[in-house]
Amino acid sequence: FSYKVVAAIAILLVALLVLFTRTDVSAGQEYIHDQETKDTTKLTKKLATIRKKEIKKAQKEGTLNPFALFDDYVIFGDSRVVGFSSYGYMDKSRVFADSGNTVRNITEWKKQIKTIRPSNLYFSYGVNDMGLDIDGQEGGYDVFYEKQVKEMLKYCPKGAEVYINSILPATPEAVESSPAWKQVNKYNKKIKKMCKKNGWTYIDNDEITDNGHADIYQEDGVHLISEFYPVWGMNMNESAL
Repeated sequence: FSYKVVAAIAILLVALLVLFTRTDVSAGQEYIHDQETKDTTKLTKKLATIRKKEIKKAQKEGTLNPFALFDDYVIFGDSRVVGFSSYGYMDKSRVFADSGNTVRNITEWKKQIKTIRPSNLYFSYGVNDMGLDIDGQEGGYDVFYEKQVKEMLKYCPKGAEVYINSILPATPEAVESSPAWKQVNKYNKKIKKMCKKNGWTYIDNDEITDNGHADIYQEDGVHLISEFYPVWGMNMNESAL
C-alpha cells in the first residue's frame, strides 16, 4: 500500500469510530431519558407484590420480624408512638412523636420530613385529640387531619403512601376517669372516611386492642406495654398489603 492509501484507511477508521461512538452515546442518553420519564406506578406495584410474597414466606417459616418490613418510612404520633423508639423497635430518627402531641403537631416536623423524604408515612393520634375536642374546634377532625397530612406530603416523593391508624382505645377504667375518651368510634369513623376520600390506607386496630383489653396496657390504662408493639407493628404491615 502507498502512503496515501494507508492515510485514507486511517482517516476512514477514525471517522467510523467517531460515528459509532456518537451513536452509542446518543442511544445511552435516550435510554436514560426514557427511564426518567417512565411512570413509576408499575414498578411500585411490582415491589408491593414482591413484598407480599416475602411476608407470607416469613410468616410461614416463623421468622418474621414486623419492624424489618417498614421500608423508607416515618411515623407520626403521641406518647404511644414514642414507645416504638423507646422500647427499641424503631429508629428514633424516624419516629416523629412526643408526649401530648395531637394532629396539630404534625407540621412541626417539616425540617425532618424534608431531610428524610420518606415514601411511606404512618400516623397515629387520638387520646390527646379527643381530650382537647379538636373535632369541635378545627372544622371537623377529618378535615383538619387531612389538611395536616397533605401539608407534609408536599415534601415527600410523588406517590408517597399514607397509612392512618385508627385510635386505640383506653381501658374502660381510664375512660371512666376521662369521659372525652368515649369518642373513639366517632373519631375513627371520620378517620376512615378521610382515608377513603384520599386513597389512603386505614389501619383498623380494633381487633388487636379488643376494646381496651387490660393486658396490653400499662397501669394507667392508656399507655401500652412493650410486648404489644410487635403486634401493633404487624397489624400495620398486614393492613398495608
